[in-house]
Amino acid sequence: MRDSADRPQRLEILGVPVDTMESVAIERWLHAELADPWDSQCRHLVTLNPEYVMAARADPSFAAAIRAADLVVADGVGIVLAARAIYGVRLIRQTGVALTERLVTGESPVFMLGAGPGVAQAAAAKMATRVPNANVAGIWDGGSADVRDDAEALSRIQISGAQVVLVAYGASGQIAWIVRNQTALAAAGVRLVIGVGGTFNFLSGSVARAPRIIQRIGLEWLYRLVREPWRWRRQLALPRFAALTFFAALRNRLP
Repeated sequence: MRDSADRPQRLEILGVPVDTMESVAIERWLHAELADPWDSQCRHLVTLNPEYVMAARADPSFAAAIRAADLVVADGVGIVLAARAIYGVRLIRQTGVALTERLVTGESPVFMLGAGPGVAQAAAAKMATRVPNANVAGIWDGGSADVRDDAEALSRIQISGAQVVLVAYGASGQIAWIVRNQTALAAAGVRLVIGVGGTFNFLSGSVARAPRIIQRIGLEWLYRLVREPWRWRRQLALPRFAALTFFAALRNRLP
């Protein structure tokens, strides 16, 4: 039986849910979902950032997919700041990189799906140099989030014996892929699926992460924008998110 203390409580950040759990409770949740021999479901964990929130506000199906997820954790620092500003709640940030490293070093075999050619392989190789017991069951970067590639992806995942699938098809693509294939993943023996966005790029070294001091003060987005100026259109979501958060916090504090 699940510990009631580990059951998440959900907040709404601009109409999009995020769960409040301490790091130790998230660790227990992951262990419980992966270790339970009687549970044949495939759980969906979402790592929420401001881009997800703004996309969900514009796309009801994307919002519904996040709402239906089994656990939604705060990835972007903007979500952490928004929860504090609106509710006075301190969320614990759980990045896709940290979750990937934790799961790859666990007992459950992991399948790495997506990203650019060779990126997932390079990420797995880099992790293996740091953690000799990295538990990667399979890798496939030859497909896409398109439905025409589903059968091949699911076949490879089932053959690998993976219990965890990490999907790197970009925000909307990976969520749509997961929702469409979640039942088939459960039938293939998968217990947990997570959309990890650009995590494999960071872990492979093909995209440089911001220095730790930049990460701590929440300016990773600016660091990446300076290095990759073509991303400016995507970053337009951030000032809109900040403005909406400000007004939501103001409304919440009015008598």
